[in-house]
Amino acid sequence: MTLISLCFGILSGVFLAQGTYACFILGALCFQIAMILDNCDGNIARAKNMKSEFGAWLDIFVDLLIDILFFAGLTLGVQKINPSVPAILLGSLCIAGSIINCVVVSAEKVRGFGPAVFNTPHPRGTNRKNIFFKIIDAIREGDSSWFVLLFALFGKMDFLLAAGAVYIQILWLSAVLMNFKWLK
Repeated sequence: MTLISLCFGILSGVFLAQGTYACFILGALCFQIAMILDNCDGNIARAKNMKSEFGAWLDIFVDLLIDILFFAGLTLGVQKINPSVPAILLGSLCIAGSIINCVVVSAEKVRGFGPAVFNTPHPRGTNRKNIFFKIIDAIREGDSSWFVLLFALFGKMDFLLAAGAVYIQILWLSAVLMNFKWLK
């Protein structure tokens, strides 16, 4: 399932790079399918008792590849439709943020807790009661991927790229801040 998710991630990047309204919609749909499959693959592996260390690391690596393909395609597409937007700069921020986020997720996995490790809370944490932490946890779990489709439907992919550049920085920074004492 992880590799099928990657295929949809590749298609997403290819469609987005075309820079047309129809391709933005198709790219957003492919990205959404990739995210849905990504959120299902671990659950299916656990249900079938087929989970493995390799599969968990493959999932993290494929997530990073999909992010890079998505942001690269979005950058190229936005550059085509609106050359006045600093798309290369924004896309570079998105890709750099995705790589940093992957490093943080990998650190969580190595330490054995956090969203990268299914159902494993932080070592000294209890159930999250603070609304800020609940929102950050929801964002880190991919719930924000639906916004891609909304931006595509409204033809605002240049705004999506700018929002993505900010979002991904908030994502990894919040993860580092929330986990700082445990990631040492």
